[in-house]
Amino acid sequence: MSETTSESISEEAAQPAGAESQSVGEEAAQPAGAAEDAAKALEEARAQAAEHYDRYLRAAAELDNYRKRTARMRSETREETLRDVLLQIAPVMDNLRRALAQENATVETFKQGIELICAQFQEALRGYGLEEIQALGQPFDPLCHEALLEVECADQPPGTVVEEMEKGYRLRDKVVRPARVVVSKSGGQNG
Repeated sequence: MSETTSESISEEAAQPAGAESQSVGEEAAQPAGAAEDAAKALEEARAQAAEHYDRYLRAAAELDNYRKRTARMRSETREETLRDVLLQIAPVMDNLRRALAQENATVETFKQGIELICAQFQEALRGYGLEEIQALGQPFDPLCHEALLEVECADQPPGTVVEEMEKGYRLRDKVVRPARVVVSKSGGQNG
């Protein structure tokens, strides 16, 4: 038994030593392969990061160009609109100068001329979407009217616009300037 025992012990001792040397070789091979894989993954990540950075730079440049282009377009549009407005107002100014140059005009003819000029000016502004807000005789609307005074008025219901101090204007559907008005109140209330 001692012979078999010593043989089996020597085989066992020999086998683990061989197995250890084999696993040590595999471990040595794994770090080299893992290092290569890690280096390859790192290189791919760097390439991808460089591609993303390039995309970022291009997107930033495109955004900057878009901002500059829209600012230039807004400036050009503003200049064109101003030029259009001035071309519409120029005839009104010409007519005002003609009215002022009249030396022998009566008050009535002068008034008629000014009324025509005012209508011409309103028509020019209406062409750009500017409209007067109708206020006189209308119920007070705080979105379109600004009340300056309240007065007792027996012939109008309370809250009705009885006098328009300054015209209000609306550009399309947006109030540019509210009408400044005087509003009626009932006789029993104190202001």
